Amino acid sequence: MRAFIAIEVSDEVRDNLVKAQERIGSKSAKIKFVERENFHVTLKFLGEIDEVLAEEVKRALEEIAKKHRKHRVRVKGIGVFPNPNYVRVIWAGIENDDGIKAIAKDVEREMRRLGFKKDRDFVAHITIGRVKFVRDKLELAMALKDLANEDFGEFDVEAIELKKSTLTPKGPIYETVARFELAE
Repeated sequence: MRAFIAIEVSDEVRDNLVKAQERIGSKSAKIKFVERENFHVTLKFLGEIDEVLAEEVKRALEEIAKKHRKHRVRVKGIGVFPNPNYVRVIWAGIENDDGIKAIAKDVEREMRRLGFKKDRDFVAHITIGRVKFVRDKLELAMALKDLANEDFGEFDVEAIELKKSTLTPKGPIYETVARFELAE
């Protein structure tokens, strides 16, 4: 299965991110917006894994979850990867994300131990759209600037999830394979 490790976000955050997508619109660029139900914070993309490896990943995540406490974070501001002159991904930022960074660091370490490649340095974010091509660079820049400090609400970081991603012509379908609650 094609898999990744993620943290779910609240309905309030989901609704506000959909409004941001509407404000960005599709006039200035062709953007494949992430569906409301697919918003999440990716801790690590694993790619294709078999059942045996999936079980090892689950065991590692269970141990990691025990070491971290539930906490609240705020989703604020819009950013882009790789840079403002060449926008490929539009994302919402996460404030007071030290807890998520600590979880991501443990996930990275344990997944390396299981043979996965090291990712680039972790940046806690929620992808809201992937830019296919830009029609009007200035208009897109202005729409993103308008949302630069937008507050999208808070959510509780409660669990680490192993997710399965099934690619379809309409876009990916994500399913939770296993969920590991963080400590109280």
